[in-house]
Amino acid sequence: MPVAVEQNPSLTSSKAALYAARSRAFSFCRVGTIGFAAVLVVFALSHVAAQAGLPAQSKDRHTQPAQSKDGHTQPAQSKGLHAQPAQSKDGHTQPAQSKDRHTQPAQSKDGHTQPAQSKGLHAEPAQSKDGHGQRATDRRLAHRRSPNRVLHGPDYNPPYADILVDDNTGQVLHETNPDSLRHPASLTKIMTLYLLFEQLQAKKLSLNSRLQVSAHAAAQAPTKLGLKANETITVEDAIKGIVTRSGNDVAVVIAEAIAGSEPDFAALMTQKAQTLGMANTVYVNASGLPADAQITTAREQALLGRAIQEQFPEYFRYFAIPCFQYHGVEISNHNALLREMQGVDGIKTGYTEASGYNLVSSVRRGGRHLVGVVLGERSNDARDARMRQLIEDHLSQAAPRRTAPSIVPAMQEHSPQEMYNGIETKGVGLGSASP
Repeated sequence: MPVAVEQNPSLTSSKAALYAARSRAFSFCRVGTIGFAAVLVVFALSHVAAQAGLPAQSKDRHTQPAQSKDGHTQPAQSKGLHAQPAQSKDGHTQPAQSKDRHTQPAQSKDGHTQPAQSKGLHAEPAQSKDGHGQRATDRRLAHRRSPNRVLHGPDYNPPYADILVDDNTGQVLHETNPDSLRHPASLTKIMTLYLLFEQLQAKKLSLNSRLQVSAHAAAQAPTKLGLKANETITVEDAIKGIVTRSGNDVAVVIAEAIAGSEPDFAALMTQKAQTLGMANTVYVNASGLPADAQITTAREQALLGRAIQEQFPEYFRYFAIPCFQYHGVEISNHNALLREMQGVDGIKTGYTEASGYNLVSSVRRGGRHLVGVVLGERSNDARDARMRQLIEDHLSQAAPRRTAPSIVPAMQEHSPQEMYNGIETKGVGLGSASP
């Protein structure tokens, strides 16, 4: 007969709990082991990938920085993108060229700033008197032949120079690279008019004299009045056509009228420059159209700007005319400062690709008289703004009365048939002259 065994309820519950706990522990260990193993596998795979994989490079991205021998990172230059700063031998970054128009220091091997020297030109002074640094220049850049049309873009950077002179005392109030060789561009026509004014003053021509237009003159590149071969133009209209439109055809008409040919007239221009003390100025044409050998300096253009006023006050007034009518067309003066700045009374603008944007200005206020020159600015607006700044910054330093001696040598009389510096001034371009 089976014997009934009475079970203790508390013992049964304890065993069940123990089994459940063992089951949970086993499950936890199983899951934990699998998870831990999975983590190890993922870590191992990622480590292997990191060691073996190389970062892919896109062709249009910056290259990876190279390492120098001493462990410093050397930035490599990207293809087709902006250049990275250059590195010196000791790994220090060389400063890139400054965007400031008036400061462009060169760098030596140890990273110190060296004053730049132009090749075959005068050495550039290190600093202007009021802190504007020198601009680096290169003879090949300054003397390259340029096409007539504008080619420059946003990086256009012609060689720069300027000077501001107190005409009452002759004192230089500001200068930057004043003796560095530059192309005058249409500032050349100041000398062209100087020689024409000599003819007027000597009564060899009158304002009503008619000048013959040759085929060579009519064929000049713009800007020009559009003169036709075999027609004539009065001396007064020729003057106005130069000071307003800066007509290249008109400049050649004047040259041929006085010297018989443009090359002979250019020789007269250079001789007159020497007489005035412009020892570094050479002219090869009457207009300022691009020519490698046609050179001047800011200081010498200031001297010419002062001399033409002193010698020919009755004719200098033409530089101040805002516009004139020619064959029914109104022609405005290129010199915007005549309209925009108080006291400005001349004198001439100029531009070629090689020269940059040039300006000689004369301003009179309260008895003070300044003559300023800006050569090689990047645009008309930049040129005008720079001249305004020079005048406004220094006008208060100018003397209110004249104490400087005359800067113009004694006038020399020459008849149309005399030899002038070895060149016969034939006046072959002269038409009928009116009194």
